[in-house]
Amino acid sequence: MIPRRLLFALCLLLTPAFASAHGPARGPNGGQTQDLAGGHVELVARGPELVLYLFDAQNKPMPATGATATATVLAAGQQQTVALVAGDGNALRGNGSFAAAPGLKVVVSLTLPGQRPQLGRFTPLN
Repeated sequence: MIPRRLLFALCLLLTPAFASAHGPARGPNGGQTQDLAGGHVELVARGPELVLYLFDAQNKPMPATGATATATVLAAGQQQTVALVAGDGNALRGNGSFAAAPGLKVVVSLTLPGQRPQLGRFTPLN
């Protein structure tokens, strides 16, 4: 079995290989977006906070109620896990002991009601 840290490191190393030549797509809140869980998600990182916004396939906000997510954050050479909790509207929020800065890497595990967990890899400030 592959240790979690090794798997996470491999995921982070492969992220740039799949990035667009024009950089990551930006969402309505200024965060990095990608297709995930049958819709779109947008990750915004500010200070020690992560906000994950959920959108359906037509880019309409999707309620975060019942969704669960965790974010594995690599910042300044330190790794930590942040629980993202559903709040009002289409956002899941969580805080860590990191400072969002260029080079920040985040792997999000998102589970929507009735679905299997899905992973998204983000470099929200690059």
